[in-house]
Amino acid sequence: MQFWADGAGTYTPPGHWNAIAAEDFVKQNYSEVRWARNLALLNVALMDAAIVCWNTKYYYFNPRPTQMDPSIKTLTGIPNFPAYISGHSTFSGAAAAILGHLVPSRAADYMAMAQEASLSRMVGGIHFRSDCAIGLTVGQNIGNYAAQRAMTDGAE
Repeated sequence: MQFWADGAGTYTPPGHWNAIAAEDFVKQNYSEVRWARNLALLNVALMDAAIVCWNTKYYYFNPRPTQMDPSIKTLTGIPNFPAYISGHSTFSGAAAAILGHLVPSRAADYMAMAQEASLSRMVGGIHFRSDCAIGLTVGQNIGNYAAQRAMTDGAE
């Protein structure tokens, strides 16, 4: 689960998903134009995920598990913003959905990675199950919307 820690001083979940995408795009032997389009689609979905996630966090302002039960200890520290919804889960759901559209042969793998990233936040004591489950669903909806938009831009 440490693989998904993405804490302070790292490239954060969007950067993590960009690294995963780049590794897979190399294997696909995409042209520079295809790379640019794919990274644009991925990062638009990730930006939309960030907007929705942080708007939701500050609308509901839900506490983290450690704020409800001080006996809970984390290995990665406690983020200084509200818990609901999980950012890792929202970013990961969005990335998995759009990458699954771009590289269909890896769609199940991307979704498994997103579920693992989401679960890591709950197991790490940083989020409640609902933070992660709803974040993953919201992210998938955002990624699916980006994929629908990609099918209408004339580049498919």
